[in-house]
Amino acid sequence: MEELFNKVPCRETQLHDLLDLLGELDEPLPCSLFISGSMATGKTLCVNSVVRYLDYKSVVIDCVECYSPKILFEEIASSLENDFEIKCDTLAELITKLNNFYEVVKFKPVLLILDRAERLRTMDHNIMSTFLRLREFCRLNICTVFITHLIFDNFSFKMGVREPIKIHFPNYNKEELFKIIFLRQKVFVDHVISDHEVSTKIKQELHKQELFANFLNAFLSVFYRPCRDLIELQHMAQINFVKYCEPIIANEIEASDLSKLWRHIAPILKSNLELLYLRVSTQKITQSPGKENVSGFLYNFENTLKEELMSTKTFAQSFELPYYAKYLLIAAYLASYNPPKEDKRLFMKNHGKQRKRLQQVKAKAKINEKLNTQLGPKVFTLDRLLAIFYAILEDKIGLTSNLLAQIATLVELKLIAGSKEIDLDSSKYKCIVGYDFISAVAQTVGFNVRKYLYDFM
Repeated sequence: MEELFNKVPCRETQLHDLLDLLGELDEPLPCSLFISGSMATGKTLCVNSVVRYLDYKSVVIDCVECYSPKILFEEIASSLENDFEIKCDTLAELITKLNNFYEVVKFKPVLLILDRAERLRTMDHNIMSTFLRLREFCRLNICTVFITHLIFDNFSFKMGVREPIKIHFPNYNKEELFKIIFLRQKVFVDHVISDHEVSTKIKQELHKQELFANFLNAFLSVFYRPCRDLIELQHMAQINFVKYCEPIIANEIEASDLSKLWRHIAPILKSNLELLYLRVSTQKITQSPGKENVSGFLYNFENTLKEELMSTKTFAQSFELPYYAKYLLIAAYLASYNPPKEDKRLFMKNHGKQRKRLQQVKAKAKINEKLNTQLGPKVFTLDRLLAIFYAILEDKIGLTSNLLAQIATLVELKLIAGSKEIDLDSSKYKCIVGYDFISAVAQTVGFNVRKYLYDFM
């Protein structure tokens, strides 16, 4: 138990509540739990940690990735039965498959965890209401856990539904944020040392807890009021800790001189407030030498092509797009040039192995006629764009207004075509930049576009 509390600090009350509700093997599970709270407050971490601690059978579904009912049902069924070729089109078929699974688990506890459950609001009302009372429709000892940043009142229903048990995760206060970020001191210091040549004496100074504690106090005094998002605060703290340590590494300021260190870092912290959530890349663009002047007799078609590719690459890299906007643009390209039916195989982790049918082999034989990258971009919905975005992004972030505004910015820059007004239900887009451009943008964030294109599989 102590190990569990150490793994998820500052969430003892919520962990106790979850263990009280789920932790009795000889009792039936509650029908449903509704876990709400602001983004980056430890909701998913707490639930997954409790499930691992109790060693229960569980199915974890990201509702952003499963953007249609069919994909949602198939992901649940395939995760339970470990059969990734399974077909499940309706709720009735899902209930049947859950009942069939009874022979495997009997009365053992099963948890269906629906992360980012606010996306269920865009689906049919009967899906959410059925999941709220799923145990009544099948023989399993199953509990549906909804994890969302919205409160239950935001889920409107045309008819009465069974109320779930609600657990709220409040925002971390300043002391809790300090405690959680302080646990990552070694990671922060290693990041500084990896980027700079540091003497042994300075390394010892940087590893002192007092130095990191003084930095965190200064950092939170500036960033705590405008931002309570733990993930973003950790990212900004890591960036600013490098700046905080630079004069110490250069022997310009003593590590013990707090007043000089504060005067050094205070203006930097205030200026970096403008970069919250943007993740603007500061990577410098390097251009290969010897490309400007080419002798006349060497200036052939091949050199001209290389020049054009280089200019496209330089132009793409010159776009000072925010970090997430680059991934949104990549996701838009993948949505435009991949068939929707291949999304599960391309982007979902547990997609299984595809069986090669004779029809597919014949289709591949006509590759020159049917290359998606040659036929031009196809229209895609906002739901599909966000599903691909979250599938390719390593960081786990919430769906914020700032993120949606970056889609409008990409439309304004003529990188994708569509409406500037963001409508979650009806917005449709099309990526209008080429492979060379996207490849150059992806290179700035270390992403391999070719790996996720159906044409190159």
